[in-house]
Amino acid sequence: MRIDTILNIIDGELVNAGFISEIAGFADSLKEMKREYLFVSDNIDNIKEAIAKGAYAILSTEYHEIIDNEIAWIRVDDIKEALFKLLKYKLLNKTLYVCNKITLDILKSISKSSEIAIIDKVKAKFLNEYEYYITSNEELANISINTIPLTKKEKIELIDSTLFISKFRYKGVEYNAIFPALYLDELSLALGFLEENELEYNLKSLKISRFTPQFVNIKNEKIPFGKSDRVVISGLEKDEFLTRDLNFIFAKVKYAIVKFYDINNIDFFYKDNYNFAILIGVDVELKEKEDIQEKLF
Repeated sequence: MRIDTILNIIDGELVNAGFISEIAGFADSLKEMKREYLFVSDNIDNIKEAIAKGAYAILSTEYHEIIDNEIAWIRVDDIKEALFKLLKYKLLNKTLYVCNKITLDILKSISKSSEIAIIDKVKAKFLNEYEYYITSNEELANISINTIPLTKKEKIELIDSTLFISKFRYKGVEYNAIFPALYLDELSLALGFLEENELEYNLKSLKISRFTPQFVNIKNEKIPFGKSDRVVISGLEKDEFLTRDLNFIFAKVKYAIVKFYDINNIDFFYKDNYNFAILIGVDVELKEKEDIQEKLF
């Protein structure tokens, strides 16, 4: 992409023009940085390393010392807003697949293909070339000319399930996953997209951040999975899925002590007695249980 095009899209300030008129890609992490890329950062040490790796341009909110006069230095007031504008521009003439955020989370965990941009957050890497673009971001979906919702489903046979674990069969193979059967429909959609487009995936890496169980002892210290009758469930939000989540929990734990915590009562969490602590829109710090033998020696 040309530097002047970038400046026009993001309304950026060209602090140093240099001798570069075009960049080959974008990165906001050193791990993804390649020669001829535009590097996005406010950290001067990272910027120096990116330049050493061959950066052709720097995008920052700071007026850093120009340590390389040959490359372009661009300043903006808000990096996230600038990246969002560039991503909207990028997607104008792309096919954009759309799904809900649970399906997108599943895709992130099982997809192994470098051809697909799974856009959960606005990041510089999604400005590079991919064969497939998919998001749950409604604002991005609304600006795309060609938007396709996921509809194709793969058949999954549920064999058995508990609150946290699902045993299911797919294409003749049985899987045991720490994954609520509640989200099998979303898994079916994710597999439908991957299979239809012949994209690589691995079901053994299946997980989801929305319904995360952490088993704890009476001191609220983390212990191995299944080793306690006290569980903290995190990752739930006050959104359109919450009622379904809670109904699923109640159906599975009818006689347990279930308590809910949000921003208004989270201070009571460490004092309360519970079997299941449901965190909604908040998180808590849980320490690992101390190894007594290690402490003695």
